[in-house]
Amino acid sequence: MTNDIMDRNNLMRNWFNNDSWMNNLPSMFENNFPEDSTLKTDIKETDKNYEVHVDMPAFDKKDIDINYNNDILTVSGHRDSFNDHNDKNGDMIMSERSSGRVMRQYHLPAVDINSIKANYDNGVLKIDLPKMEKKVDPSHHIDID
Repeated sequence: MTNDIMDRNNLMRNWFNNDSWMNNLPSMFENNFPEDSTLKTDIKETDKNYEVHVDMPAFDKKDIDINYNNDILTVSGHRDSFNDHNDKNGDMIMSERSSGRVMRQYHLPAVDINSIKANYDNGVLKIDLPKMEKKVDPSHHIDID
């Protein structure tokens, strides 16, 4: 019985290892899921604010959208295509720059939405989200009727 299982495992391993389409499977998806499609982010929290830095190289400022709603900061962007699919002369050797939409959300509670500021410089989006001032309510004893 053990030999049958080992033979079956070897048969499956040989089938996957020898089949050329299986060996090329990862490269078939490379252009559809580029590595840089995730927005690389640094978030720093202080007593007074959150500082968010998002790498967004090759984006135009007008193509970046920032929204804060229900304690969620949403950063999204759209990058137009760089690919020249009409390369009539056959000069294109390689084209790796991607296009499309990217989006990332961050849970950052208790933000003063009227004081959020953002700027975009050298491919880095910087967002300052001041925290709301904490109100300390004095304790209050409630009598039972």
